[in-house]
Amino acid sequence: MGSTGSLNFLRKKSMQSINRTAVVVKPKQPFIDWLKSMPDDDFDYTLEQISADNLTFLIPQSDNTDEAMEYIRKRYGLIFEWAFGVWVATEDLWPEKRNWKMLNEWFDIEIYSEVFDLVDGSIEKEDV
Repeated sequence: MGSTGSLNFLRKKSMQSINRTAVVVKPKQPFIDWLKSMPDDDFDYTLEQISADNLTFLIPQSDNTDEAMEYIRKRYGLIFEWAFGVWVATEDLWPEKRNWKMLNEWFDIEIYSEVFDLVDGSIEKEDV
């Protein structure tokens, strides 16, 4: 059975496409180096450990990677806040000069335009 047969099978299942694009933000070595420089934290972080669970953001649906990256570029500050805040709550310890270039040096950004919901229940949102 070819790909068309597989697609027909999927249509029979309870699955919905979500009108969002997923953006996965994966740390690179400069982020790990910064994390290791935190006072009173002697843990020997590795890229493998930190990359085991990455930040994922949903942005407006886009089939165009450049368009999705432009959306992220306009919100790089929020990405930094989440990336730093998850690991270090004290904002005074965050790097002061943050920009788009630094975001790309410290993180890999992956764009996924195909987002599906495999759960029958509704999506719950929570203010954080």
